[in-house]
Amino acid sequence: MDSEPDRKRFMREVYSQYWLRARETKYGFMDYDRLLCDMLSEQAPERGKLLEVAIGTGYPIADSLEKRGFEIHGIDISPALIERCRTVNPAIRAKVGDAENLDYADGEFDAAYCFHSTWYFPDITRVIDEMMRVTRDSGFIAFDIQNRANPKIAADFDRRRAQVRPGAGPRLALHARNLAKVILRRGNPNWKGLIYEVPTDPRTIYEHLRGRGYRVFDNDLNPLSGPGSFPDYPRLVFIVEKMPVPAERL
Repeated sequence: MDSEPDRKRFMREVYSQYWLRARETKYGFMDYDRLLCDMLSEQAPERGKLLEVAIGTGYPIADSLEKRGFEIHGIDISPALIERCRTVNPAIRAKVGDAENLDYADGEFDAAYCFHSTWYFPDITRVIDEMMRVTRDSGFIAFDIQNRANPKIAADFDRRRAQVRPGAGPRLALHARNLAKVILRRGNPNWKGLIYEVPTDPRTIYEHLRGRGYRVFDNDLNPLSGPGSFPDYPRLVFIVEKMPVPAERL
């Protein structure tokens, strides 16, 4: 369907151009973002050190948390978005990086989070493991997914897959036209052969987290443990505590 390098290249060079201004001008500070910021503020220690994965321009979540007194670090695959992030809020310590290979030490942060972005990652479980690695014991990670168990999300994804022409990978000329469309804001990018936005089956996430002994919390944004809750929500928010590994498992 699509290759990992092509997918990352699209996010780094093409789709990132759209997000340079879209979060501020099209979406703004949504109620969902406010609830996420409130949740993170309540869970994290006062003035804690937090990492945002796929930080984009830093607006609105990282920007809001920094203004609430947290020390915010962030990575994004796009140099253009990181440059914009540094302009929007110079106090955020942002740098270019790959979510699947975080350039930070083990246990460096009180918490790591990622919102509006996991469906762009070729390997979401690897990103989760990296977020856990850079988070201290008894800290937490938080992220959302597009819910593959939701009927509408599943139907939209199946429709996109059906539209992909077999063997139609990205070409250099097509890449150039896509980039021009984004920069000039004339028409929509056409990236045939590449599905860059992929929802996740929440059962996969649960199995992965529980297999590593992590504790998943219920939260106010969606009741993950409630009966029938998986299909009910287009997005699911996970809050996961990093518990120290028992000695017998070392």
